[in-house]
Amino acid sequence: MDKILRLNLGAADIKIPGWISVEAVKEFAPDLVHDLLKPLPYGDGVIDEILAKDLLEHFDKYMRYIVFYDWARVLKVNGVITLEVPNFKKLVFRYFKFGFDKFVDMVFGENMIRSQTYSGHYGNHKWGYSKETLTDFLRLFGIEPLSVECRGLNIIYKGSKKRHVPWKEIEHLEVYAHANAFGDRPHLSLQEVQVKIREFERPPR
Repeated sequence: MDKILRLNLGAADIKIPGWISVEAVKEFAPDLVHDLLKPLPYGDGVIDEILAKDLLEHFDKYMRYIVFYDWARVLKVNGVITLEVPNFKKLVFRYFKFGFDKFVDMVFGENMIRSQTYSGHYGNHKWGYSKETLTDFLRLFGIEPLSVECRGLNIIYKGSKKRHVPWKEIEHLEVYAHANAFGDRPHLSLQEVQVKIREFERPPR
């Protein structure tokens, strides 16, 4: 019988028996030190289960497509993925209760994890989700919900990969940017975005 492979992505210092902890910050001593902006060191469809708690919101509106595609790539068909993200819709409604400073602090995230380890830019929140937008986003990658629930100020999503979605199927998907609405390109395809990201990451000559 093949060994069951489970990944705990963005694990910080949390170790779960039977799970491979994956974390970019080496001070957390994970099983695998890996920057999730880069492809995971696993082949297609080899991972049985993925846990990504308080993680997806740390990738911006464009990078999240590239990053999540890789998570879906390594997951087996019928494999299970569980995500926990802040419920941004609920946070917005709590604005007046929290007050400005606490609201901003909560929305944009914390870089000093458990008051001990500095996580740099990895600690910042860069996008927000509701139950509906999270479900729609994951469906693009062949993930269908098994359960979606709100718990406190978070969304707990558990889904199953129903089919493998190749990059070529989604690379022409257009992402709308309200901030670019007054420019000449308010919509950019993921293919174009990927090129721009690579240009940005290229070291200066």
